[in-house]
Amino acid sequence: MLTAFKENQYKMFYRWHLAPARLAKMYPTLKPECWKCKYKKGMFFHMWWQCAEVKKYWKKIQRWLFEMTKYKLKLEPETFLLGMIKGNLSREKRYLIVHILTAARITLAQD
Repeated sequence: MLTAFKENQYKMFYRWHLAPARLAKMYPTLKPECWKCKYKKGMFFHMWWQCAEVKKYWKKIQRWLFEMTKYKLKLEPETFLLGMIKGNLSREKRYLIVHILTAARITLAQD
């Protein structure tokens, strides 16, 4: 899991995932709209954070993490996209949260 975690962190940090708007510039036959909401232009930050469908997904992950850890994470991109967890947490809880967020990002990238 450590390799997948590091790979996912690098891909997020270096914006490895190509958004529809960028792909449409490379391939003119592709549409630049968001793949999830099909409404707004699919820029990187929109695809990972601002899209209404993606927001629902992250809120679900936030609720799920709270049910498991009894710690309410703020719904912030630095936490959910980059894994920067604020607060005084035990090592075990922090480890669990980081790995769940990594799995959530990998799942979102595959959808």
